[in-house]
Amino acid sequence: MKIIWYGHSCFEITGSDGTVIFDPYQEGSIPGLNKLHLKGNLVLCSHEHDDHNARDCVDVLLKEFKVEKIETYHDHHLGSRRGKNTIHILTYENMKVVHMGDIGCIIDDLSKIKNCDVLMIPIGGYYTIDTKEALEYINQIQPRIVIPMHYRSGDVGYDVLSTNEEFIKNRKDICYVKDVIEVNQETQKQTVIFEKPRN
Repeated sequence: MKIIWYGHSCFEITGSDGTVIFDPYQEGSIPGLNKLHLKGNLVLCSHEHDDHNARDCVDVLLKEFKVEKIETYHDHHLGSRRGKNTIHILTYENMKVVHMGDIGCIIDDLSKIKNCDVLMIPIGGYYTIDTKEALEYINQIQPRIVIPMHYRSGDVGYDVLSTNEEFIKNRKDICYVKDVIEVNQETQKQTVIFEKPRN
């Protein structure tokens, strides 16, 4: 399968099983990113904020996928400040892909996502967990491939978010790619840093 990053928390998973889009953003919702025009078989949105719910930017030709959900919160206050968040667990080409959405809390039961193949996790803080909390999650989940998301990079992203610098300092298995990575069952354990969103 290929994983394409469109910036922020938006990813396209594409390959023999079809195309799935995670968390497309509305036009104008994220500084530095243009309007999306995507095609897919399924759109998964972690919550209903404009930077994650632009279903109308995706032309959809429906197809069935195996998707599990874990309901969580967007903050450390049981959702009272920013609402709920959904973690999506997608089974794709016999691999488990986990998109953490805008998780802002720590959850204890990680059994459904432990040892997943791909983990997409926010690191920017303020609206979500920060780098320290993300690293704690990664340590507990032990994914094969880690993809950080929802951080500031150059002139892209919200000013209040942290960059990925601190995160990179704390990872030893960094793999830099442009905007796409190909993943299969043989792909080695690594942390993927996309250099620039496809936008």
